[in-house]
Amino acid sequence: MLYVGVVAAVVIAVLLVVVFVLPGPTSSGSAAAVLTYSGALPVANGAVAGFAGGGWTPVFAIGLVSAVNETEQVNSTDLSNLTTYCPAADLVSGATTLTVSEYSGSRSSGASPAWMFGYRNQSDALAVVSVLDGHAQVLLTLSGGYCALYAQLFTPIPGNVIDSSQAAADAQPDAAAFLAAHPNASVEYGVTGGVHLGTLRLATEWSITYSTCLLGPSASGTGDQLNVTVNATSGHILGTNSSTDVSCGSGTISALVVRSPTLGSPLLAARGERLGAPS
Repeated sequence: MLYVGVVAAVVIAVLLVVVFVLPGPTSSGSAAAVLTYSGALPVANGAVAGFAGGGWTPVFAIGLVSAVNETEQVNSTDLSNLTTYCPAADLVSGATTLTVSEYSGSRSSGASPAWMFGYRNQSDALAVVSVLDGHAQVLLTLSGGYCALYAQLFTPIPGNVIDSSQAAADAQPDAAAFLAAHPNASVEYGVTGGVHLGTLRLATEWSITYSTCLLGPSASGTGDQLNVTVNATSGHILGTNSSTDVSCGSGTISALVVRSPTLGSPLLAARGERLGAPS
């Protein structure tokens, strides 16, 4: 899995558990409908609007880009592993694989054929919605245990957040050289409204990660990786992190969260995430 930096380390971790550990719908096999965040959000909002009583607010999202079609299989133990930490994990979709369609377009466009959105309601439950090739579906709801704790920490994504296309453009001063060397890199565009944990305040940020690794946990070998964090309202670059020896697949955020999901653990520090005041 790609390096997920800054604010997204906490909130997108939950979403990545869902994306690559739980079932999701497969794409239709037709040409991928490629959307930026602002295009995918209303599609996801429409799917979740009346679900389970409504009242859902988007709190985080991630767009995935791959140079090849990537399909992850699911085994029978995946849901039981997740319910250890989120006692009420209810699958809405019955599909058993998730396919991210290949995309050969510009990695600086902020567009993706596969978006995943996390929503919170007033009961501190989380709903996860996929937008694959332009079609939205509610995948599951998560509540109780650590998922209820995470939900309480999330700040809704504000209406004035910049689009992923603008965030990707703003990241170019730091990302251009990497993309010139790796034009078909995998990409994760992650955004969250922020996190409040005691005195810790994590701002509304885009975390954009480019990597030569494939997206899923089955990826092998090592790769080059670059993460650029952008303030999600001003577009200012907040930080950059690069590595030339990333372990593909085995160091996934999803795996780390399953093994050590407690907030405040050494998990984030060990991965070199930046924790600081809003910028």
